[in-house]
Amino acid sequence: MNSRAPNDSTSHDVSNEETECHTRVVGLWRGREIDVRANLYVEIGALRFESASTPPVRVRMDGLDGCQINATNAVLYLSSGDVLDVSLLNESARLAMRAAVESAFTMPELTRSLRELGAIGAADAAAHDRWFAPLLVARRALVGVSDPLRQLALFDVDKLRDELARALAELAAQRAGGDAPRARALDAILEDETEPVRRAMARVAIAASALEGSESDSRLGDWRRWVRELMELYRAADNAWPAIARALRSTL
Repeated sequence: MNSRAPNDSTSHDVSNEETECHTRVVGLWRGREIDVRANLYVEIGALRFESASTPPVRVRMDGLDGCQINATNAVLYLSSGDVLDVSLLNESARLAMRAAVESAFTMPELTRSLRELGAIGAADAAAHDRWFAPLLVARRALVGVSDPLRQLALFDVDKLRDELARALAELAAQRAGGDAPRARALDAILEDETEPVRRAMARVAIAASALEGSESDSRLGDWRRWVRELMELYRAADNAWPAIARALRSTL
């Protein structure tokens, strides 16, 4: 894979043919037909095709709705409606393209922006951990997995819904101290406080269904929509924790 920076003065003077990523790019680019032989450079978040005869073609990965790859070529479906058919003329190009597309499906850190996840009061530590545990287990299952359909299989939103409901019921029973009517009342309060989480899970399920049925020309775009719903789910769960903690404290 060739990874020299765009301003590298040697980027057009490559002597090692085996490491050059040779391609032929045919199709529509910004509404114009192109047909050029170019070297492929994989940047962070983009593919760059450089030819001595034309300006560079830089395809941002977040502007790519889908990609269909076989042994000798890749078809790039851009969000703009443009389509590029890229002939992968040597093994370096084939490896580079496959690695770039695979990396586009890397799951982002779903909990990085959450505030309540790390805000554990001494009195609430056990309850806090019980609420967030199913979410952390679901997140860990996705680590290192870049196949989108495999990710779907691993992130079972129905199972997560059941696990979170079980967590609330257990927390209610513990705080009620064996008083069954009190536990049921507290469980109902906790369910009300976490309704936004269940709505977020329903949206995740809809996005997951769309991704599961997607074709290669739209899979990357459908995957991004599913990931956005996952992130909203984790934010909703994070936002729900203060209300859960208050409800639990009120029973002491």
